[in-house]
Amino acid sequence: MDALVQKIISDSGDEFSKNIIVFQENYGNRTVFEELNNDQLREKLWETLFHCLSDNSQSSLHYNCLSTLRILSRDKTKLNELITDERLGIILNNAALRDININLRTYSNVNIEALKLLCNLIFNSIKVQELLPKTHCLPCLIDRIRKYNEKIPYEIMLFDTRIVFLITALNISTRQVVKTELNGDECFIKMLKNICIQCEQDKLYFIKEDNAILVCEILKALFNLYINSDNTTGEKSKNLVSILNKLLLFKSKKDNDLQSNIANLLTVMPYNCYSEIISPTKEKHKQVFQNMDMSAVFVLLKFLDRRLNCKDDLIGNLSPIVTAFIRMVKAERLIRKYTRLQILPPLKDVMHRPEEGTTLRAKLCKLLTSPLIELRDLVAEFLFILCKENVTRMVKYTGYGNAAGMFANKGLLGPNKKIQPAYSSESEDSETEEYLKHKEQINPVTGCFEHPKPNPLEGMSEEQKEYEALQLIGLVDKLTREGVVQPCRIGDDGKPKPIEHVLELQEELPKQQYNHRDSDSD
Repeated sequence: MDALVQKIISDSGDEFSKNIIVFQENYGNRTVFEELNNDQLREKLWETLFHCLSDNSQSSLHYNCLSTLRILSRDKTKLNELITDERLGIILNNAALRDININLRTYSNVNIEALKLLCNLIFNSIKVQELLPKTHCLPCLIDRIRKYNEKIPYEIMLFDTRIVFLITALNISTRQVVKTELNGDECFIKMLKNICIQCEQDKLYFIKEDNAILVCEILKALFNLYINSDNTTGEKSKNLVSILNKLLLFKSKKDNDLQSNIANLLTVMPYNCYSEIISPTKEKHKQVFQNMDMSAVFVLLKFLDRRLNCKDDLIGNLSPIVTAFIRMVKAERLIRKYTRLQILPPLKDVMHRPEEGTTLRAKLCKLLTSPLIELRDLVAEFLFILCKENVTRMVKYTGYGNAAGMFANKGLLGPNKKIQPAYSSESEDSETEEYLKHKEQINPVTGCFEHPKPNPLEGMSEEQKEYEALQLIGLVDKLTREGVVQPCRIGDDGKPKPIEHVLELQEELPKQQYNHRDSDSD
């Protein structure tokens, strides 16, 4: 590499052009260039390339200079030193993002290559992240997006959008500028709408792969713009959720990526917008519920089911979609009722524990005892809302053992601790014949049927029972003193409180009994 770089630095004209092409061919897949750390080769190479870019008489070489810089910009070494205001200005000029008054009618490969280079620089350089908002780049960018027409090259749209995503992700101060001052979110919503219209006009209801990639970039940019925004209510947000509804119903080779980004965006939508994810319908199909089309919710449930099968990064894979569902079922009664029927249908299988099997209910119940506290609490909250925050119903569907952690956190362990949530009074519970038949034999702790077990104290004298009780107290006391266990009683706030001596448990026993035969009515 050293010899080739030395030639690029010293040559000019045809030889220079040939050598930078050779560099691209040989090192186009590299991300680190440690060879350039010697003899200031890195600095000299960047200087040579920018010298060519600043010379309009060598415009025929500009594309390859930008391509070479794009490759070099993957290496973070001295990147902040290599980028100056002047050099950033040269890049923006080649990207047609330096002057808002310049409106190109046609875009060249030079423009596209400059945008790709700019993406790398934003991603890898803190200096560029700080410098870019001080230029005219963002106003030029949003103005260009606003004026998109059918003649705009796909790659211009893709990298314009990616630049907005990257700068708003890495420099939080730009989010308010893009959204509030420049109304950039409106431009992106319009782009999504146009893609939907195109798919509907084609009558294929299929998003082509290129468009699916572009949609994902738009959704990521919108997520950044809405994540901490206080000004997200109104028709604009409702319109966006309505578009997300349509996007969920289109097919694509990028289904998983699309649905993932839609789920992320749904986590930051205002509560009063979620009703737009469903729509009235007179059609009759499987996903109609109370004259509302639940197809988009069904797609999200299928996506949740796939994510529940993930083995790696459970928090990253599951938190967004579970959070999105929590918000939707809190906000919209019909979404909650439909979702509950899909996840917690009337209970028929009482012979297996709630966490056993491959149903959505089973997969979610398994996570109620997950060591990943954040995920465990999210799933518990989701199921609790589906149960209308009714403790008895939650125990029925998940088992007291699985839900005890959540009950403790919420202060719901006491027998008289009840939440008075704002849910409709109509019952959604139709106890099945299977459940009613075995109800008395269902263990509320495990949540499933158990055959009657012989009484271990049967046949013992009172003296023997007292002896066994004292032995048990002694063992618990020993474990407590050694720090192996920490016995608790239930405090007045419904949360577990550590005890000082095991005999306190005996005093608390009468009021700690959990009566699993309490009414399950609403």
